[in-house]
Amino acid sequence: MVTAELEPPAGAAELDALQQEGVVALLDRRLALVEGVTGPDETDIDVLDFRISTRPNGANVELLLDAPTLAAAEWAAATVLDELLGEIELLHAWTVADSEVRITEDEFNQSLAAADELAEPDGAPAELQAAVEEALESAPEPSWETDRWRETLLECAERMGAFGAEAFTPPGGSADAAKLAAGALIHAVRVVTDEIFYDELSLAINNATVHEAAGLLVLEELPDCYAEHYDSTFARAFLLSSAVVAQRLTAPEWIPPRCTAEALALRLFVHEAQVLLEAANLLDLPASDPVFRQFASVAFADTGHEELYDIDVQLDEDADRALLTEVEDRLRERGLAFDQWFTPRAGADRSVHPYLHFL
Repeated sequence: MVTAELEPPAGAAELDALQQEGVVALLDRRLALVEGVTGPDETDIDVLDFRISTRPNGANVELLLDAPTLAAAEWAAATVLDELLGEIELLHAWTVADSEVRITEDEFNQSLAAADELAEPDGAPAELQAAVEEALESAPEPSWETDRWRETLLECAERMGAFGAEAFTPPGGSADAAKLAAGALIHAVRVVTDEIFYDELSLAINNATVHEAAGLLVLEELPDCYAEHYDSTFARAFLLSSAVVAQRLTAPEWIPPRCTAEALALRLFVHEAQVLLEAANLLDLPASDPVFRQFASVAFADTGHEELYDIDVQLDEDADRALLTEVEDRLRERGLAFDQWFTPRAGADRSVHPYLHFL
C-alpha cells in the first residue's frame, strides 16, 4: 500500500467542499482505467486497488500495488500519478509531493518472525495467519470514510421529492439500502453535471468528438454507436436535458424521461450512484443492482434506449451505406435515431429548451 500526497501549485487558494469532490471525481475516473505500469527493469507492476481522500490543501491517494520491491512500488505510484496529473487539464499544475509505502518489508518480516517464535513445534498455521493479519492491520485504515458518506447520502435522500422509499425497495429489500440509493442518486447529479461540463470544455478546446477524444469523464459512457456525433454542441444540449431530469427528481411528482437524451441522462445518474455506493463501501454492485432495477421499473417510461448499447458498429459517414440505412431505419421506428434524441415522444409535454431547436 503506497500513500501519495498530491499538492496544488504554491499559492493556490484552499479547496472548498465542492472543489474537493471535483478532485476526487477527476482522479477516480482516470485511476479506474489504470491496470498497471512497466517498471524500470521491465517488470510488470499491477495496480490492484486505490482510495482517494482530499483536504483543503491537497489530496491523498492510496494505491495497492503488486510490485517486486518497495522501491518499485513507490516509483510506480509516483509515475502513474505524475502521468495522470499531466493528462488531466484541471490538475496539470498539481504535483506528487510524496510517495511511500505504509508498511515496510522489515515490519512485515518482524511480524512473521514473531509468529515463528509463538508457533507450536508442529507449526500452527493459525498463529502465522494471525501475525500476517496483524502486520497488515498495523497500517492506518484507508481514509475512505464510510460513516461520513452514509451521513452525507442520508442527507441527500431528504432532497428526493419524486420518489418514496418503495421505488428503491425490491422484494425483500431493506429501507436502509433504499435511503442510501436515493441519496446516492441525488449526489450523482452533482458529479455527473460537473463531469459533463469538463467533457464539454475538453471537446470544445480540441474541436473533437467523443470518438476522437481521450480522457473524458462521462460522455464516453453514452452509446458508442453514435460517438462520432458527440461534439461540444451536443454536450451542451445533453447538459440541458440532464438538468431537466435532475430537477424532476426533487419535484413532488415524477415525470418520466420524455426523450432518448433524458433517458440516457438518468441512466448516467444511476450508474454514478452505483459507483459511489460501492466506492464508499456502503452497497456493492450485486447488492445495488436489484435496488436500481426496481427504481428503473418505475422511473423510465420504457427502456428502449438500452438497445443503443447493443449496436456494435459506428453509425457515421464512414459506415457501410446499406448497413447504416438498415440500422437507422430500425432505430427511427423506435424513436432512437440520433436526430430524434431530443424530441419528446408522442403524448409527452412537447416543450423543449430553445437551444435544442438549433441542433
